[in-house]
Amino acid sequence: MGIEFPDCSKAQSLSARQISRELTKDWPRLKEQLTFLARHLTKWNLVKAIGILSEARKSRFLRRKTPKYGSMNKGFTEEELERFFSAIDNPKAHLLFSFQAILGLRIGEAIRVNVKDLNLRSRELRIFTEKSGKTDYLLLPEKLFDAVLSYIGSFEKDIAKAQGHLFFSLEEGLKTDKTKPHITSQTARKFFMKYVKKAKLDEVYGYSVGESPKTLYRLSTHSLRHYAITNFCRKNGGNVMLASKFARHTNLQTTMIYVHTAKNELYESIERANNDELLEKVRKMQEGI
Repeated sequence: MGIEFPDCSKAQSLSARQISRELTKDWPRLKEQLTFLARHLTKWNLVKAIGILSEARKSRFLRRKTPKYGSMNKGFTEEELERFFSAIDNPKAHLLFSFQAILGLRIGEAIRVNVKDLNLRSRELRIFTEKSGKTDYLLLPEKLFDAVLSYIGSFEKDIAKAQGHLFFSLEEGLKTDKTKPHITSQTARKFFMKYVKKAKLDEVYGYSVGESPKTLYRLSTHSLRHYAITNFCRKNGGNVMLASKFARHTNLQTTMIYVHTAKNELYESIERANNDELLEKVRKMQEGI
């Protein structure tokens, strides 16, 4: 029938990367062969083939955690957060993670903050929410707002060069036509782990399973968002409705109906949630950098 399949015996002498490259080059032919098999295999053999591919996908590309972290708290405690910010000696990283710890931004949202997103009169921050694909607004607490203005004043030229992005990336020699003017999520996570380790908060709870097992740490950039939402809810009497709006969650659709009508209450709650000693400590740290 003229159908040729890979000679697996010859692949033994090649590295996994070399095999992947060769298969990528030969993908049109392989796709044709897979389509042929899908049309003509018996039902039982087709089920087995799907099972083999499914297991390969899980083991190679889906991170499985061993052991499961279960009910372990992956958020920061007050003491851990203070230690973390005390370890940061980079003003860009300090402000970036402040956005997460105070406003609960996801790391992908935080790195994209632009001066055009700031309303200087109302102190509102415009956020494109990744999960829902919608634009939302949050109030910047006064002390965080002041810190942002101070930061912009210190790095005005760099921010302008980066098209208004607060967390600019200006690494010459690494740029391409597709390079973003702001730092990447990967770079932000490297910053984060650097300071987590410096603060001796690098607690390990397991290892991923796959070709390249990775160490799994209890704290991640998302732990700052966990802290912000928990802190907000605690400081506002456990008001879950307001907390869901603050977190911009999409799985509580009924609560989102009240975002517009409860806007003043939401903004007052953000102020209350951040009017504490932690913000004052963060401000003093920023001034000392």
